Amino acid sequence: MGTYGHLTFLLLLLRAPALPDLPRIVTLSEDAAPGARVAEVAVSCSNASSSPQVTLQHVESAVPVGSNVTQRNTDPSHPFNPIAISADGVPASTFRAEVTLRAGAELDAHQVNWYALALRAACPGEQEVTGQLYVRVTSGQALRCGFPFASTDGDVVRVSADVAPRAPLYVVQAQPPGGLMFQLRNSSTPLTLTHQGLVLAPDGGFSPSKDTQTFRLEIEVMDRHGQNCSGAVTVEVLPSRHPRVTILAPQRDVVVPEGIGPLEVVTQVRASGANICYAILAPTSPALFTIDEMTGEIRSTRRLEVAGAHLLIQAYNALQPSDQDTIMLNITVQGTDQRAPSCVPALYVSQVRETMSPGSTLVTLRCADPGGSDGSLHYTLEGPPGSRSYFHMEGPQLKINTTLDYDTEAMAAVGFQLTATIMVTAGGQPLRSTRVPVLVTVIPVNEFTPECPNGIIFTVSETAPFGSIVGRVVGTDRDRPPDSLEYSLEGGTGPAQPFSIDARTGEIRVVGPLSPPRRAGYRLTVRLTDTHNDLDPLNRRSRLCDVAVRLQVRA
Repeated sequence: MGTYGHLTFLLLLLRAPALPDLPRIVTLSEDAAPGARVAEVAVSCSNASSSPQVTLQHVESAVPVGSNVTQRNTDPSHPFNPIAISADGVPASTFRAEVTLRAGAELDAHQVNWYALALRAACPGEQEVTGQLYVRVTSGQALRCGFPFASTDGDVVRVSADVAPRAPLYVVQAQPPGGLMFQLRNSSTPLTLTHQGLVLAPDGGFSPSKDTQTFRLEIEVMDRHGQNCSGAVTVEVLPSRHPRVTILAPQRDVVVPEGIGPLEVVTQVRASGANICYAILAPTSPALFTIDEMTGEIRSTRRLEVAGAHLLIQAYNALQPSDQDTIMLNITVQGTDQRAPSCVPALYVSQVRETMSPGSTLVTLRCADPGGSDGSLHYTLEGPPGSRSYFHMEGPQLKINTTLDYDTEAMAAVGFQLTATIMVTAGGQPLRSTRVPVLVTVIPVNEFTPECPNGIIFTVSETAPFGSIVGRVVGTDRDRPPDSLEYSLEGGTGPAQPFSIDARTGEIRVVGPLSPPRRAGYRLTVRLTDTHNDLDPLNRRSRLCDVAVRLQVRA
């Protein structure tokens, strides 16, 4: 080689990338997870603007033979990712090469305990270099099952018999976690053990029982390295504290009329218990009826015609399906007469005196059912409470319930007219009804005699001129309309009684010369007569009132 060739070689050596961390040995546990970092290696280029390329040239693995000797082999299926490069930052020409485990990598020190990685680094315009990274794989932790699961007697868990199907009851604990497999040693159990170590309740829940039920599960745990541990758990199933599902007052025979439309409620099944749901067990595809699984309402699926159906209904606990009760329901769809009852009179209008006695009969309806069963007619009252309270029904008879006092505020509030409706209903399905309107006008009766005011005494001057007001008599009457009175003077007007009285107001005036001075006064008799207090204008009452008129003598 000439002088020029030696210089060129020396320049290339000076411009080769550096792997200052290699060769190097790192230790990695077989428990390392996929993606875990194995090592970081420094890489530097001579040119600060260059970025190196680092690759795995090849990987050799060592297989244990005996206790110390290993045999090295090229391993094309090694567990390492391609090298990742990142800038280190100081100095600018230094980079970091990261070696990590690939996805799905599983290390096993009993199978491979040594890897030799040949790393090749190349910078643009520089010579490639190689370095060795040695990875020693060590055994992981010994597999240990948790306590008291791994004890002689095992763990104990107590649950209620009404837990939901496939509810988690227990979880098997073992260290280190991850990559574990669980297996039941005894298969004669209704419980389920999942791949995650969960013990689940039976698919159909536990059978209800008055006694405690006991299930013992013997479970083996194994890791991916073949290590294993075992233990047991006893599941004690305690009797449910909830009451058993029971169908209440079952109505076994139901009769419905033809013509009921789709999705109308036909009847309802009710049950006591917890988490109640309902289902039709038979027929499996019912043609005429369906049931609401939450409410137990049975509805028609289409317009019903004359037919019969037998339904096996089940009520059950949704979280404990074995807790259930059943009933056979017979539904008969029968033909019906849709005509409503007819009544005479069809409308009742009457006037009654306020003195009519409670319990008196106002009217007796004569009603007929076109279906032919008059004995199944029912009579009820509807209407405003202020009016309806005055009446009650006894069969087809409308009777007075209480006194019809014309003179009360309550009677005045309804305008002295009482309204109600008699509902006449025929039995069967659907219900057929007729309404008979009622209008009763209460008429007044002159029950009370007018009352005089107490101690009527007036004083007037003996020289009072013609037309002077002496005073006013104010009588009262408890009949309505209140105080509808007429006033008159007994004996009329004359020299002996020089006064007059206004028939409407009761006002007394002077209409003649008063007596000589020796006379002290006059005694008048005023008649109070009521008016408009009775439908019969001749039925009037009156009372005589004494009025004293004193003469005031001028001094």
